[in-house]
Amino acid sequence: MENVVAIQNLNHYYQEGRGRRQVIFNINLTIKVGETLFLTGESGSGKTTLISLIGCLRSVQEGSLKILGQELRGAGQSQLINLRRNLGYVFQHFNLFDFMTICQNVQVSLELQKNFDPEQARLKSEALLKKVGLEHRLNAYPRELSGGQKQRVAIARALVHRPKLILADEPTAALDSKTGREVVELIQGLAKQQGSAVLIVTHNNRILDLADRIVRIKDGQLGIGYVEELSLILPTLTDKQLTEIASNIELRTYEPGLTIIGQGYPAKEFYILIEGTVEVINKNDDSEAIVLERLERGNFFGEIGLLKGEKCIENVRVTSDSEAKVMVIDQETFLKMIYESKLTNAVINYQMFQRLSKFKV
Repeated sequence: MENVVAIQNLNHYYQEGRGRRQVIFNINLTIKVGETLFLTGESGSGKTTLISLIGCLRSVQEGSLKILGQELRGAGQSQLINLRRNLGYVFQHFNLFDFMTICQNVQVSLELQKNFDPEQARLKSEALLKKVGLEHRLNAYPRELSGGQKQRVAIARALVHRPKLILADEPTAALDSKTGREVVELIQGLAKQQGSAVLIVTHNNRILDLADRIVRIKDGQLGIGYVEELSLILPTLTDKQLTEIASNIELRTYEPGLTIIGQGYPAKEFYILIEGTVEVINKNDDSEAIVLERLERGNFFGEIGLLKGEKCIENVRVTSDSEAKVMVIDQETFLKMIYESKLTNAVINYQMFQRLSKFKV
């Protein structure tokens, strides 16, 4: 699958007096066509700097940053302008022109494109405003709209020129939880129709389940959003428990077709799938292998042997079409987790009994 964004060993510095301060440290990241990636992190962690670099709004100082296969390091102003034409920007504060109708606000994005045609721009703008549910407000002005409606206009403006990459910086911050979720779903839906990739910067934990992948930036360094991934899969854990468990997680990547858990081997680890697909397989000596489940992102496995204190009764292998990434929790951390959180214990035990009902043991 083609990478819309490909970053290798990216570093960035701010000038401070006679010296400089590093704010981005050795970042490596790819974003694929059609993927929705969430970027999380505390204020001052480097999120804004990173998204502005990806958005061609800052010059790349050190390392490699490619957008649509074009290297940004050393790129001239004209090259950056051309690349920006393939990007769509959604901002926290909408940034609409108050003196223009919402249809005119959307058309502005098309005026920046090559071969601009006013009539075609109007028709395209009206069509996209219809898709975001504002066909009855084409001639309204921003001051006449609610916050959610303004953000829908901003989304239409960002997508009307069919960009290959959509960058959304805290798009739900000024919205209530219901409207915020609707806005992200709208961005995703339209982006998938157009084959665009999406990068969303967010603090909103209520929408994390909408991501294809979550990464977290801390002190300018990028990593998997372990806490965020855990909170989606095991929402019964407290913030303190999430942080403690996340500090003990090991990230592993398994190649296509590789076995992660072998039937009959000691149970030592608990696995949470964050990328790819695996198959849960049961096989007795006198029977053929049976695929009991296909698990995708957001599922866990390995709990049966750990909870029963026995050897693994299942095989779990990666499907042949792509690699799998899993968060691995050791036995000691797992047992401590279910001892300290009765609700989590109940959730995992329920899943275990559901799975055991499918096994021939």
